Amino acid sequence: MNTLPSGPKSTPPSRRSHARGQARLRGFISISMIALWSIVALTGFLLEFVSSGQRTGRLVIFFLTKQQWGDIHFWMSIAAGALTLIHLMVDWKALKACARYLVSSERGERPCE
Repeated sequence: MNTLPSGPKSTPPSRRSHARGQARLRGFISISMIALWSIVALTGFLLEFVSSGQRTGRLVIFFLTKQQWGDIHFWMSIAAGALTLIHLMVDWKALKACARYLVSSERGERPCE
């Protein structure tokens, strides 16, 4: 016997697992973006406020030179930017719905939530 409720409100198991997978992907992307952009901000802060001038490339801060911190900052920025583009591609449909809602004159339902 089928134990799943039947009717217009039931969702097939394949759709539920797909939705769960999408939610996990979005969660992973969001947490990764927060981590990467935080690292970019911290390394940028570190690079901005550490003394500047000649020979500061050899200055050691937390076991790395200023040049190495600059390299970390650069590559983390590249990774965060790429992940941001992936985030936009994954959530493009929701982004379009929110933009459509914000520019519409009739605001009945809330598609952005």
